[in-house]
Amino acid sequence: MSDPVVIHPERVSVTNSTQTKATFTFPRRQRFHNPPGSPHSTGSLKDFWNYVVKQAFRPVPKEWPHHHVVPSEIALQQLEAASEHSITWLGHAAFVLQLGGRRIVLDPFLANRASPLSFAGPRRFIPAPLGITDLGQIDTLVISHNHYDHLCWHTLKHLPNRETVEVMCPTGLASWFKKRGFQNVTELGWHQTSYAGDIKVTALPAIHHSRRGVFDANTSLWAAFLFEYHKFKVYFGGDSAMGPVFRQTGHKYGPIDLALIGIGAYAPRKLLRSVHASPEESVEMGKAINARSLLGMHWGTIELSQENTFEPAYRFQKAALAAGYKDNEIMLPSVGETVALDVLQTDRQLEPTGT
Repeated sequence: MSDPVVIHPERVSVTNSTQTKATFTFPRRQRFHNPPGSPHSTGSLKDFWNYVVKQAFRPVPKEWPHHHVVPSEIALQQLEAASEHSITWLGHAAFVLQLGGRRIVLDPFLANRASPLSFAGPRRFIPAPLGITDLGQIDTLVISHNHYDHLCWHTLKHLPNRETVEVMCPTGLASWFKKRGFQNVTELGWHQTSYAGDIKVTALPAIHHSRRGVFDANTSLWAAFLFEYHKFKVYFGGDSAMGPVFRQTGHKYGPIDLALIGIGAYAPRKLLRSVHASPEESVEMGKAINARSLLGMHWGTIELSQENTFEPAYRFQKAALAAGYKDNEIMLPSVGETVALDVLQTDRQLEPTGT
């Protein structure tokens, strides 16, 4: 497996796709790349195919701790009763984030499979606690990148307000949304900012890649997102490996009140070290971005890798405690659970961060 060349995406020149036959030509397409110093995969092609075969035949879990999932009716009651500042985990990397009463939905993968097909591909073992139509009036939809477990058409095609909902996505994804009837779409490159009502939204660097088909590798960007409501900051990490870029994020945008960070899908390590952080690296990432509290996501919902299903949570909590986080600063909500956010109410206007 090869990784993108490690240069900043905003400085990438347009490159030619590989020409397979003299009679065919492909348009020149921009390819995005990871930041300098990002990790590379060290696995071989044989390692990759062994991984694919094992995943194809790996049985999904049939039981889990009772506290891992909130029943759908309770999940709906909690969401409907939520305060104007709250976070609801829908499993994997899907959330409902409410700040100042504005409802922002993040990476809503709520289908049974992370695949272009409804009958094949990685499948959930934890059913979605709520459907997209159960989430109420969605003001803003935020997508971190185009992988099927984050940008899910099986979910989004049921969104009732596609024509009017505000969409924020990384550079290169607007055309995907507009072809499907979304009209209010804003693309953001890294460090670019827009506003969702009173909430300042900034796309930030992540270490990952993008692809939905055979010929579109890295033709759209991947990103983390920072949400600022007055002085309260929520960081959504999307999918990412750990690298030196996060110290830059912390220096420019920290401190961050709550970081939603992926802790799963990391084994085998030599293959996945370039795209997903291990639980210990997730905590290191949280420290690097100067996060006061951490919420572990991207685990316990769908089998994408070879670690034990509930190992990420144990390792994440252990590493966070060792790094100096207190119990109340380490969040591992149940799938479907809504948690109130302690947002300090002020009348101050949003101010630019960083130097």
